[in-house]
Amino acid sequence: MAATASPQPLTTEDAGSENTSFYYYDYLDEVAFMLCRKDAVVSFGKVFLPVFYSLIFVLGLSGNLLLLMVLLRYVPRRRMAEIYLLNLAISNLLFLVTLPFWGISVAWHWVFGNFLCKTVSTLYTINFYSGIFFISCMSLDKYLEIVHAQPYHRLRTRAKSLLLATIVWAVSLAASIPDMVFVQTHENPKGVWNCHADFGGHGTIWKLFLRFQQNLLGFLLPLLAMIFFYSRIGCVLVRLRPAGQGRALKIAAALVVAFFVLWFPYNLTVFLHTLLDLQVFGNCEVSQHLDYALQVTESIAFLHCCFSPILYAFSSHRFRRYLKAFLAAMLGWHLAPGTAQASLSSCYESSILTAQEEMTGMNDLGERQSENSPNKEDVGNKSV
Repeated sequence: MAATASPQPLTTEDAGSENTSFYYYDYLDEVAFMLCRKDAVVSFGKVFLPVFYSLIFVLGLSGNLLLLMVLLRYVPRRRMAEIYLLNLAISNLLFLVTLPFWGISVAWHWVFGNFLCKTVSTLYTINFYSGIFFISCMSLDKYLEIVHAQPYHRLRTRAKSLLLATIVWAVSLAASIPDMVFVQTHENPKGVWNCHADFGGHGTIWKLFLRFQQNLLGFLLPLLAMIFFYSRIGCVLVRLRPAGQGRALKIAAALVVAFFVLWFPYNLTVFLHTLLDLQVFGNCEVSQHLDYALQVTESIAFLHCCFSPILYAFSSHRFRRYLKAFLAAMLGWHLAPGTAQASLSSCYESSILTAQEEMTGMNDLGERQSENSPNKEDVGNKSV
């Protein structure tokens, strides 16, 4: 949750302005009837967050644009995995567009008006969830491709993948409804505008609900799904021992570990903040430490925009061929225009050849799966 609002000096109001699209830092919190000043936390955020957001914006924008260009230019018939990867790149780009707004808001104040306040907050939340969901979809696709190569090949069609992608966007849009309804600009003090949600007298309930939603939909369920999918994939690879088994297992483990490392610290901090608000534990010093931790862990989580697409893309042998062809075409265009056209032709032929090779490999894997798994008729005959 990005810090979208500049801190409020001289306020003892409850920080009820937190939803899934931002965390609102107060100068003062009333903890155990004592005023808890957070000037140092605010000063730290004004320097750290804009710098880190700028770094993520530059790295993520370049990486996702490169990924998007390669997918659009060199994949004539996108399969399930490419459709999810394409949507992931689009989601990350839309998410990254919001970071400069939050950076300016933290360093100064919200200067973009009420319409952009709602729009940017909604855009943030939609792509916060859709990026995580598309990573889960890619894990599901790999699970169906390897574990259920034969029985469920009809589920891995372009139409069904487009339908699932549409559902992901719809669910993400639904999760952003509180931003559309409650987020607006507030002037306090005079001439200083902030962009945050106003839940009225139900701030605590909404805050707890949205945090629970984020922990559940944005971390716990996707993590459990990835662990299940990749553990099943690992079992199949160990049993059938196909070529490149060791590398495939390492990639599967790296994808799960990367998701956990990037998102667990942030979600843990959000959960501890919830316990603090419920007065389960904590004091002024704990509240300050959690505010520091939230800023740092949130920024680390945002690195998924930089690392996740690259990690998933380079786990595909086919994509590495596309990237080599793209770079060869770009270099060829600068050196000799005829070379670029030759690279395009070779890339198209290479993509067809790679697709045929992978299809043959998956058919072989499916046949080996069928041989190792007795069908229902055989089981029935044995029981008779």
